Amino acid sequence: MPLISFIIPAYNSEKTLKRAVESVTNSIIDQTYEVLIIDDGSKDNTLILANQLALQNQRIRVLTAGRGVGHARNTGIKHARGQMIAFLDADDHYLSSALPKALSQAKKNPADLQIFSFEHGKHTVDLTLPSSNSLDVRCRMLEKPTNYMTVWGKFFKRSLLIDNDIYFNEELTMSEDSEFLIRYTAACESITTSALVLYHYTIDTPSATRSFDTKKIQAYLNALNIAEEFIDSQPQAIKQSFLSYTLIQVNIIAVRLIYTLGNPASNKQKRAELDKVITTPVVKKALEQVTLKQCLTPHLLPGLFLKLHLSSLAILLFKLRSKQNEQKENNS
Repeated sequence: MPLISFIIPAYNSEKTLKRAVESVTNSIIDQTYEVLIIDDGSKDNTLILANQLALQNQRIRVLTAGRGVGHARNTGIKHARGQMIAFLDADDHYLSSALPKALSQAKKNPADLQIFSFEHGKHTVDLTLPSSNSLDVRCRMLEKPTNYMTVWGKFFKRSLLIDNDIYFNEELTMSEDSEFLIRYTAACESITTSALVLYHYTIDTPSATRSFDTKKIQAYLNALNIAEEFIDSQPQAIKQSFLSYTLIQVNIIAVRLIYTLGNPASNKQKRAELDKVITTPVVKKALEQVTLKQCLTPHLLPGLFLKLHLSSLAILLFKLRSKQNEQKENNS
């Protein structure tokens, strides 16, 4: 049995797939591992390249899916043989010297979930937390979802996934990572965080996630509704942190979709879209129940303004952050 299975969903990834795969194969020498490349119906030469890479290394296997990233990752989980599972996006890569260190840490402290720090462009994001209590870590993850609620840069225990029948919800097209992690972390008895910078996260096409699409807004809200159903059965601390999580999702919707520079709608139309979001039951509940103290953080400041019915101030922040994010991503 391999120590770890690296699952790489690949869709039209011929330009970056080799870099992703070699960040594994060129880094690990004395560890047992496997790489599962899941072609998700690519229209370019991704599948050809994947098969070429597999011919060069017997630890690489190629599978096909075709119904989105959730289905691709689920295909990988079902075929993985490793004790641990790691998800690697085809346009990202591991830092060459970090992967052996991460695996060494994992063997010494085999927690149910192991979270490593990452770099985004030129910036390092340190994910270490002062507490190792799993409930405390879960709350912190919900309160800072843009840092923690992604499946990459983490090691999962395969037996925990299989025994608890935890797979990605293939109906979701947004926030599928977060919804998956909400369920997985609920099954975890131990979660560790590490200052080791393991993963390089790349945004090759920022405009792809910054273009207006009402379907994307609804997709985010659908994921929130599904997550809320599960959260209802969780401890009170998780429920309270989920209120913060919900308002940060509203911030993401507003900044990346409604008030993105790519949205040609008028200010009146944008305001109407925002009003639809904040009157959705899951969001309305969060605005009513979140405490003022919870909102006293930079990320939740727009939520504070919305809670206090100061929508104009929230909109000013959304517009400012949309411009700032676009500048950051274009310079990264």
